[in-house]
Amino acid sequence: MKALITRFKGGHNPHEFRVYVIQSSTLKRFVIMEIILGSIVYNVALYLCHNTLLAGAGSWAGTESLKRLPLVFRRIVGT
Repeated sequence: MKALITRFKGGHNPHEFRVYVIQSSTLKRFVIMEIILGSIVYNVALYLCHNTLLAGAGSWAGTESLKRLPLVFRRIVGT
């Protein structure tokens, strides 16, 4: 455990300042896809199956499939 802690602390400079840049379009896409559409899909799945676990799995599967939908269209068109 001591080796893990020293290896973790060894790679970090306490005087180092890191800046992470996040584009606003990425943030908007995350909010729309994950939060808004995820909530809608969850409520629809909960209404249809009346089971919280299945609704959660359906919400996850629904948002993941919507994220990958443009890739499917690109493969069909061939670009």
